[in-house]
Amino acid sequence: MPHDLAVHSSAAAGVSAGAAAVPRVDFLGLDCDELGAHMTSWGQPAYRGRQVFRWLYQGRADGFGAMTNLPKSLRAELATRAEIVMPRLVTRAASQRDSTVKYLFQFADGERAETVLMHDGDRATLCVSSQVGCNQGCTFCATAQMGLARNLTSGEMVGQLLEVEREIGAGRVSNIVFMGMGEPLANYKHLLRALDVLTSPDGVGAPARRITVSTSGLVPAIDRYARDGVKTGLALSLNATTDDVRDRLIPSNARYKIRGVLDACHAWAEATGGRLTVEYVLLRGVNDSLEDGRRLARLLDPIPCKVNLIPFNPIPGATFARPEAARVAAFQKVLYDARCVATVRKTKGSDVAAACGQLQADYSSADRAASP
Repeated sequence: MPHDLAVHSSAAAGVSAGAAAVPRVDFLGLDCDELGAHMTSWGQPAYRGRQVFRWLYQGRADGFGAMTNLPKSLRAELATRAEIVMPRLVTRAASQRDSTVKYLFQFADGERAETVLMHDGDRATLCVSSQVGCNQGCTFCATAQMGLARNLTSGEMVGQLLEVEREIGAGRVSNIVFMGMGEPLANYKHLLRALDVLTSPDGVGAPARRITVSTSGLVPAIDRYARDGVKTGLALSLNATTDDVRDRLIPSNARYKIRGVLDACHAWAEATGGRLTVEYVLLRGVNDSLEDGRRLARLLDPIPCKVNLIPFNPIPGATFARPEAARVAAFQKVLYDARCVATVRKTKGSDVAAACGQLQADYSSADRAASP
């Protein structure tokens, strides 16, 4: 069952009548050092922070009372000083065609974001949102139509995983991709804090190689990601082989251009030893010609990478169309002939509005229709 935000309301239990209300610290998404710092500021030894950290992500405790290796007095104090604010499940849509499940979560301020769980054999991949909406303006994306409301916190990102695994079982998600709503690298600080929680042996313990962060191509952030030596996978949403076309599809390309974006990704691969994933949404008559395929192979030739071809998933109001299957196969063959590894992504959850941003848009429309 989804965890209700009311369990972690900000009213501090045990505070004496008439005392000034002090905002409680949300512990979800803080790393061990941050939790330890809070503990020492409250007169506790720093190692208590690591104990709480383990309870949150290994023990999956949703309240301080469950943290039985903490002194009773500390548990009572934490109930007045801190909270664990989990996302609340608004709606859940399960595909009748495959095993895809799409979740719409609401956060403490009422904002909402989507999470998608996709199954492929024994692998369960969770697609996590990093922002409420997005300001990158990609013209083929439903989320772009929403604009950007705000960044998600590290706790709100990690909370998506915790709430899904509350339903399917802890540790059942095998892969995590930051490919939901938002541009992850535009929310850099909170993204790295979330990755720290997810990959820490004392935290969720997810292998970094099983986490992929997607970007539309923010060159300064890619450069920083390389310098910081983050060992997750990196996926570039490329979607065009000429700057003229990419400028129209992805507005940020006007600043960085394809060559600059690919150079930054190549530098990341060299710095981390990682293999880039190139995402290429195929749009009929826009970027799906055989010449586009040949240009793509030439552009990627020096970069250790694989290509993920994604036939366009239609969204309301879009002017783009999905290519015929024969065109997709021909495009893939051009890449194979150039010795470029390319796979075609299976369409998942098309009957549950699984394109990024669709469920949120559909739910918001229903909200508006129901309003007097």
